Amino acid sequence: MTAQRTKAFRSGVSRRALLGAAMGSAPLLLSPGPSWALPPVKTGLQPPKLVLLLVADQFRADNLARYSSMFVEGGLKRLLRQGAFAIGRYGQQNTYTGPGHALIATGSYGYLNGITQNKFWNRQSGKAESMLYDPQATVLGEKELSLDDDSSPRNLVGSTVFDELRLTSQDSRVLGVALKARGAILLGGHLGRAYFFSDQTGEFTTSTFYAKDLPDWVKAWNKKKLADAGFNKPWERLLPPASYPTIDDSPYEADLKGLGRVFPHAVNGKLQAPGPAFYETISYVPLGLDLTMDFVRAALAGEQLGRRGVTDVLAVSVSTTDLAGHLFGPLSHEYQDMVLRLDRAIAALLSDLDKQYKPGEVMVLFTADHGAAPIPDEMAQRSLFATRVKKPSIKDKINKALSEQFGVTGDWVVALEDPSVYLSPKLIAQAKADPSVVEEVAGRAALELPGMLGYYTRTQLLRGWLPPTDAAMAVSRSYFPTRGGEVVLVSAPFCFWGKYGDKELGTSHGSFYRYDTDVPIIFNGPWFAPGDYGVVDQVDFAATLSHVLRTTPPAAAAGRPITAALKPYPR
Repeated sequence: MTAQRTKAFRSGVSRRALLGAAMGSAPLLLSPGPSWALPPVKTGLQPPKLVLLLVADQFRADNLARYSSMFVEGGLKRLLRQGAFAIGRYGQQNTYTGPGHALIATGSYGYLNGITQNKFWNRQSGKAESMLYDPQATVLGEKELSLDDDSSPRNLVGSTVFDELRLTSQDSRVLGVALKARGAILLGGHLGRAYFFSDQTGEFTTSTFYAKDLPDWVKAWNKKKLADAGFNKPWERLLPPASYPTIDDSPYEADLKGLGRVFPHAVNGKLQAPGPAFYETISYVPLGLDLTMDFVRAALAGEQLGRRGVTDVLAVSVSTTDLAGHLFGPLSHEYQDMVLRLDRAIAALLSDLDKQYKPGEVMVLFTADHGAAPIPDEMAQRSLFATRVKKPSIKDKINKALSEQFGVTGDWVVALEDPSVYLSPKLIAQAKADPSVVEEVAGRAALELPGMLGYYTRTQLLRGWLPPTDAAMAVSRSYFPTRGGEVVLVSAPFCFWGKYGDKELGTSHGSFYRYDTDVPIIFNGPWFAPGDYGVVDQVDFAATLSHVLRTTPPAAAAGRPITAALKPYPR
């Protein structure tokens, strides 16, 4: 055996092969040299000149099957027919817009990239604020920045896949575009640029994190006042009513600023002329989709994307599917109509790209940041257990339990930001209580409420005292110590709390259940092998893109390239 080991070491056989020899099995046959010494694979593939990433905000994987018969040939059907398809599954609990876009961009879970919620309780300021709020970055054209506003990726930890592209190729341009600021900012990353819609002005803008002034092409687009042109034009169905299999009117659908619950929807914000209340409604109706796509075309031309000898990126988050879904639910006529309109908008955009770029120059990617739960009240009517949990009831339960247990009366709960409960450090100190015990008492109290399934404490999460379950893993992946609460609550299926728990209308997302976690992934272009590749972890999306772009993966990337979906690439 000694002679065999010596020979193995001299020949450069790996430790794995040596172990196999020691166990009496045949050694592994390894490549005679490093991969770079092998002859190149001559496929003719070149890096893309343009990467177009389309992220549909709130788009469940089952949408593709449910509405496929109503899709046009040149939109999602084309991407599916020509591309590599997989179901991307979010392996974290907090399936919201911010965490979803952050995971797409970084290929890492919230516990690594820092974006675990849309809002959190800032222990330093003692206030609830947006995860992308940055007091040092103001929004151009707006008078003041509120704690609910998004203005920079300051809180995004690590790099994005497109940050890495910019580090590799400084001449590459990366643009994030969305109606929602957080969607544009997280896709634009630290080294790109982000343009988003202002509810105050009805124009696209950016923040001082990215620029002190808007480029001329954005100013020119804003001068056209396309938002104002859509004032008071009602939202009608795209197809005949019989094409929509569900009911149009549900008492649990929300009515935002005069939109109403049924078609046709008035789009005026209850105003006589365009103004902020009208601009707020734009993101909930097809007009918002139209503005987004028109701005995308202006960006392609204004920045000369894909025409400058380097790889450029246009990352677009379509916000209208999410906002319509929140108001009317994922099974509504309105949401279905928005999906069909998105399909046709994609078809029109792809047709334009066909005319402007040569075959093999454009890579098109499609995915989503999360899904959505059906409206819980409608599920309850169908004999499924479903309910809304009120924030005041959570607060009252916990305050009462902690006051009785430790003899200190007061507001033990300083903030509730789904799914986190933030407890008062002042009262914990006053009670001279063990924080871990306080957390347990608070969690048990919340668990008494119908609709609550479980809880995890800060102590458990920081020390790794977790049961070996998928739920525990999903929660731990969504916990960032400096931004998470003392208790993380887990709701039962078809149940939720937070903003839409209190409203009693509309629906939400933010769980590890399949209606929230499963989204489509489509890679389209000559770099990919068409086919269905089953279910993958959503973190694999960024890893696959980095592999094809030949860039360093994002710093905290946790995924692996979906190699089966890749064509051989020149070395």
